[in-house]
Amino acid sequence: MRSGQTARVRFDILAVMLVLCTLVPIAWAQTENTPGPPVGPETDAPTMPWVGESSAELIVILLSIGVLVLVAGTKAIDLKRKREDEAVRLQAQISDALLRDPTLASLPVAPTVHFPVWRRSPARIEMYGQIPTAELRQAVLHVAEEEASRLLAAFHIHDRMAIVPSARARAA
Repeated sequence: MRSGQTARVRFDILAVMLVLCTLVPIAWAQTENTPGPPVGPETDAPTMPWVGESSAELIVILLSIGVLVLVAGTKAIDLKRKREDEAVRLQAQISDALLRDPTLASLPVAPTVHFPVWRRSPARIEMYGQIPTAELRQAVLHVAEEEASRLLAAFHIHDRMAIVPSARARAA
């Protein structure tokens, strides 16, 4: 689904750029082409280096800038999508590891993984839920840490679990 949306955005940006590029010669054709007062070092008027440049060069420069912006935006969207996919995969693996442990399988605990866009920053794993004892909390954190260390070099686990003694009856 996301690749279809990305392709649609790319197509829309390209279509807008093409329409704008076809309008540029029409706008230039409507301007007067009469020479103005002399502009140079002997006059007080500021010099403009782009005056007298060919319109084809300007179009090529504008198109090049547009393509660079399009490519950079596409790469950024693709990188964000890949990082979200990695986060979902790690989140599912931590959940599966918790379900494989019979003492932790019935606890209402959910991991949430956030990957930064830049790889140099560590991933953030947040553990949410209600735990009946501090020992079970440590066991949940240990399982999450083992699973994350198998796949990642840098991560931080944020404990957002609450110890609620009445959760014991719900966990059983």
